[in-house]
Amino acid sequence: MDPGNIKEHLKGPAETTPPPDTPLTEDVSGAVGHSQTNANQPPAKDPGVKTLAIRSSAWALGGNITQQGIRFASTLVLTWLLLPEAFGLMTVVNVVLTGLQLFSDIGIGPSIIQHKRGEEPAFYNTAWTIQVIRGFVLGIAAVALVVPAIYFLGGLMASKAASGTESVYSDPQLLPLICVGALSAVFSGFNSTKMFTANRRLAIGRLTMIEVCVQAMGVLAMASWAWYYQSVWALVAGSLVTSWMKMLLSHAVLPGGSNRLHFERDAFNDLIRFGRWIFLSTSALFIASQGDRLLLGIYVSKTVLGVYSRAYFLSEALAQMIAFVTRRVFLPAFSRVVRENPDRLRMNYYKVRLRLDALTLPAAGALMVLGSDIVDLIFPDDYADAGWMLQILAIRVAFACTLPTAVACLLAIGDSKSVFAGNLGKTIALLIGIPLGWHYGQMLGVIWVIALSELGSLPILWWRMHAHGLLSLPREALALLFVALGYAAGHLIHIPLAWL
Repeated sequence: MDPGNIKEHLKGPAETTPPPDTPLTEDVSGAVGHSQTNANQPPAKDPGVKTLAIRSSAWALGGNITQQGIRFASTLVLTWLLLPEAFGLMTVVNVVLTGLQLFSDIGIGPSIIQHKRGEEPAFYNTAWTIQVIRGFVLGIAAVALVVPAIYFLGGLMASKAASGTESVYSDPQLLPLICVGALSAVFSGFNSTKMFTANRRLAIGRLTMIEVCVQAMGVLAMASWAWYYQSVWALVAGSLVTSWMKMLLSHAVLPGGSNRLHFERDAFNDLIRFGRWIFLSTSALFIASQGDRLLLGIYVSKTVLGVYSRAYFLSEALAQMIAFVTRRVFLPAFSRVVRENPDRLRMNYYKVRLRLDALTLPAAGALMVLGSDIVDLIFPDDYADAGWMLQILAIRVAFACTLPTAVACLLAIGDSKSVFAGNLGKTIALLIGIPLGWHYGQMLGVIWVIALSELGSLPILWWRMHAHGLLSLPREALALLFVALGYAAGHLIHIPLAWL
């Protein structure tokens, strides 16, 4: 992306022409964080949820496709520059840091998006104060709690090295990687809450610009370091650059009032009341989304773990896109529907699902056939086993593309407790299933357990959606048709590829 164009798109609040995502309820200063009324001007007409959602979806999809393209290109480059062992190490580092984030998440972002006071300075500054404190706590916890645990686990796993299978937990680089990588949590604690207030207004154009820019800078840092040093530290350097630049741009680029340290008891109580189930939900989500890599680090070598991480990365592209668009567009859109016309939530939900299912589920079905062809085409021979893993993991992708919008519906009506129950169900399925899968089928058994793990949350989410009058089983069954169409198309594509 041309730097001049970036500067043009990322102008501050003093710009004379508002960007295309500027909410019509903003004041003349362009502040998204809170509204001000000008007595000399009539109120602007609200464009409505549908218009905002369409515009925001275009930004979110365009931005996410761009991010996926950058991420895919960086994966190709780094895969050819670094050995699988490096990705195995960084997989554990990322899991640890993500775990710290999830185990301390009280839903600050969803609270600001969903709460009726989300745009009041006293509310979002109280949230920002909690977020800053949390960032420092995470950095300290990474050193004070995680490092001793990894050191102890590494000692237990050292015996595997003598048998020729070196565990990732016994690698001497792992502890310093975690300590340095923990700085990203501290940086993220200072992110401006203007990201959440803009998201609440479905004004996500600049948010998308920021995320694309910081990702590009992080990838550039990673690729440069990997090319020059060919070291796993390239991956940590990219993570730090990304978190640092996101923190700076969230304050400098987004319009609205600046954050400051503040505490209001009522705001604090509301944040904790809503966030307590978010905290439990994300704690369960940590095991549900990251536990596979933690447990595999015990069973397999860091080389095999690195190969699995590449297969998982490729399988996640579709699911991450849906999760991103849901978080950025449909959660605030559904929340607005609940505030203004709750009887339309079910209809709006299935309109959204129809479009998303038609876009993503055929691709998931095709991936069940073409996974090995894709890996053979783009990765070195060291990663060949990622092919069959990708084909099986595509089953999980099909589930993961349908569930985030249901979660957004439940959060929009304030039912964070049900989201926790769903994540807990998936967590239990993984904790029980992975050891059993390894016992009966080694790596193949584990991959199948991971692929079917969403079945632990699906019945719970459906039950809660039904309780709120939001579920249509015939409409859910339509998702199978989209997957079947993609699966058939995958076989048609595979035939000429097999001749090459």
